[in-house]
This record gives sequence, structure tokens and C-alpha cells, in this order.
Amino acid sequence: MGSLKSDTSVAVFFMEGNTVSRQMLFSEFEAILDGYVGLSDMADKEAKAVYVVVNGQLQVEALVFFLIYFDDEGRADPEWNIPIERLASISGGGPDMGGGAIRLSCRSQCSINWHQKELWDPDMTPGSSHFAAIKKAVEKNRLGFKSVSVEENVPTLQPFEADLIPTITTKVDSEADDTEHRLKLARLIKNQRLRIKTLESHRQAQKEEFQRQNTLQSQAYKTRIQNLELSVEKLKVINEQLQEKLFNRNQQFLGLQDKVSNQTTHLSDLEDKLKHAEVAEIEGLERQKLEAELVILKEQLDRRDIEAVYREEKQELLRAELEELKATTEQTERESMMAKLQELEVVFVAYHPGAGHVTVPFSDIYRYVESPLKYVASKCYVTEEVYKKWLDHQDNPVCCYKKGDGELCGASLKLISNPGDFEEGVSDHCSRHRVD
Repeated sequence: MGSLKSDTSVAVFFMEGNTVSRQMLFSEFEAILDGYVGLSDMADKEAKAVYVVVNGQLQVEALVFFLIYFDDEGRADPEWNIPIERLASISGGGPDMGGGAIRLSCRSQCSINWHQKELWDPDMTPGSSHFAAIKKAVEKNRLGFKSVSVEENVPTLQPFEADLIPTITTKVDSEADDTEHRLKLARLIKNQRLRIKTLESHRQAQKEEFQRQNTLQSQAYKTRIQNLELSVEKLKVINEQLQEKLFNRNQQFLGLQDKVSNQTTHLSDLEDKLKHAEVAEIEGLERQKLEAELVILKEQLDRRDIEAVYREEKQELLRAELEELKATTEQTERESMMAKLQELEVVFVAYHPGAGHVTVPFSDIYRYVESPLKYVASKCYVTEEVYKKWLDHQDNPVCCYKKGDGELCGASLKLISNPGDFEEGVSDHCSRHRVD
């Protein structure tokens, strides 16, 4: 780029949504490129930035919308080499930002083709355009741009005699008006064509990103469905094995109960036999034999009781495991159904003030349900806090300044219909209490 005029200033604005989030002089930006300083809040991000050329009347002369990546430590990409100064000097015409048509370089209008992908297109939507945000930031002049007052030198006309000068008809004025009208119309058509190109570029970029995300999600869900189907089949096999094992345990338990019952009956018979035995039999070896057998049977019965308690505990554990497997199987089937809804590209539509009917894709449904206001605020390019303030303002457009006694000012205000145009401390305060 050629040498700048003495009254020209150059800066770099960083954009967040449709607002200027950070602004610095170009010399500061060069220090960032040289690696002397970093931006920790921009770590591992690709920032949208604008190279801004401002004249001495604080009017924008040229804009270059470029991208720049910052690494994990917040340092600028050392291989970044976009010739933004040259692009600003050779770029095509753009919209009128107060001082005539500016020079504009963006993805849809780039004088050096191989740098096209390293630029981005501004939003030209009325009421929330990037041009309006940049113009507002320049007018505030927080960077202290050099300002030069313009004195118009109007030549002094000497008195003349009417008969010496030919009369100028209104035809000249009419032709001048027609020329000015044609210039304005041509400029308007050019701006509209530029806006159409940027909108088409935005739409193509969104389409490509959507297709990429859709492909990745589709592959991920297909893999997940396959894994879930395998898990379901595995759980079904385990379930069948546990059912068979539980059945065998029940059979063993019933057999054990029968054996215990038989042993109890046998023990009762022996006790009766011992009671009714004759004294001679009791005094002999038969008595000893019966007593020994009685002791053995009691020990066996105790062991059977212990085994029965163990069987019951084992059976309860098996039942609990079976119930857990059933619950897991039901959860797996539900997730499989959600995945099928995703494949069918089911979307949801919700209405919110300021955003209208918002289409919520299936991939965003959890984020939307978790915080609807935060989700809608992002669609309006504002924070959740600003969106809530705007909702309060829409419901009751009055000054919300609190006086010393705690009462609200309550003065009526102009309703701000677009959340992106709402400024906290300005839009919700009257002229007396407005925050500068």
C-alpha cells in the first residue's frame, strides 16, 4: 500500500457476532503478529478481524475483512501473511459509510484470488450490519484517531451587470440532479449486488458446514447404533443365560427343600422311635446307634438350613441382576429410537420474541432444552443477559433507572424491536439517566 495521508489513521477491529469486541491501532496489531504480545482470551480460536482506514474527518475510507488464527497460548499464527494494506488500496467499491463509497475487500470481493478463502463476508442486514457497528466504533473514537476540521473555501463572486452575462436556465440544474440521481441509483444497485454476493457466500459456507457436520453426525450415529445393536444382542444372550441359570437354581432349591422335608420327617420318626423303644433296646447298642444317627441327621439338617439361606441370597442377587439388565435393555432401546429420529432429520420449531419462529435441529435439542433463552439469544447475536433485559424492555418500555429512594424512574421509552439494537444502560434508560 502506498504511503498514507498525514491525516489518515489505521486500526484493526475484532468482531464478536455483529459487534466490535476489541479495537487496536495497527502498530499494536503488528506487535501481535511479531509475537511480542498475545491475546489469552483468543486462545485456540480463529478470529474475525477488520482492517480499518479512517480519514481526518473520522470517516471510513477502506475496510478489509480478514481471518486470523491464535494458538493455544493466544499467539498469532506465525505463517499469517495476508497483504491487508495492499488489499485495502486496490479493492473494489463498497457501501457509503458517510464519506462516499469506501474501498471494500472481503471473500465475495477480493482483488487477489488466492487470498479469498482467508477473508470473510460481513453481514449487511439492516439494523445489525457489521458496517453499522464499525461506523459507530469509529465515531466514538476510543483509539484517538487524528481529526482535522474541514474549512470550505467558497470563492467570492464580484458584482456583475446582468446584461453582460448570459442567463443560465434551469436545464443545467436539472441535468445535474439527474446525474446525481443516476449516481445514487448506481451506487445503490452496486451495494445490493454486493449484499447478494455476501449472502450467497454466507449461504454456501453454512451449507458446506451443515453438510460436513451432518456427515460427521451421521457417521457417529451409525457407529453408535451398531454398537447399541451389538450391546442389545449381547444383553439378550446374557438375559437368556441368566433366565436359564435362575430356573436351574429354582429347581435345585425345590429339590433341597424336598430333601430337608424328608430329613425332618426321618428325624421325627427316629425321635418317636427313641421315645417308644423298650428299656432293653434303649440300654443296648441300638440306643447308641440311634443317638449317633440322630446327631448326624441334626448336623445334616443344619447344613441344609445354611444351604437354603445361601440359595435364597443367591436367588435375590440373580433377580436384582436380571432387573438391572432389563432396565439397561430398555434404556438402550430408547437411545436407539432417538438415533433413528436423528436419521429422519426431525426438527423442532419454537417461537420466541425477537427471533420469531426458531428452527431447532435435532443436534441442538439438548442445548435448547437446557437453556432456551441462551439458545435464542445466540440466534439474535446477543448474550443471554442482554436478551433478558430486552424482554423486560419489550414487556414494559420504561426507564429502569432506580432513584435514591429505590423507586424506578418509569419514564416512557421508544420500543426497541430488535434485540441486536438493544444497548443496556442506553435503550432502557431515558435521556436524563442514560449511561454514556
